[in-house]
Amino acid sequence: NLVKERGQTWVVSGDPPKPMGQMWPEISQQHTPYWHRSRLLIWGNYKLIMKAEYLFFYIPTVLILGLCIPIFTSIYALEELVASTMTVKVTGRQWYWVYEVESPTDDGDDDEE
Repeated sequence: NLVKERGQTWVVSGDPPKPMGQMWPEISQQHTPYWHRSRLLIWGNYKLIMKAEYLFFYIPTVLILGLCIPIFTSIYALEELVASTMTVKVTGRQWYWVYEVESPTDDGDDDEE
């Protein structure tokens, strides 16, 4: 049952495919109804279904994006440095806090005499 084709080896089944009636004899395959898509609208209100789709998918998506965009812009805006006179670095140890205060040094750029 091995067939070499296109440089690869394939396993081929010995028995041919069976029709659906032989695989599941308890399910009748004769006189199966066919309904056109427009007839399926009898069981549901299509406009109501579309409103529900907008309600449960598109509106939460817009709300989440509307919340995320300002949050990300504010996060990146906080990373920008502004003119500060003092920086305090606080490190939490296991039982105590360590405070380091950094003050800007006078590097001589000012025009004070």
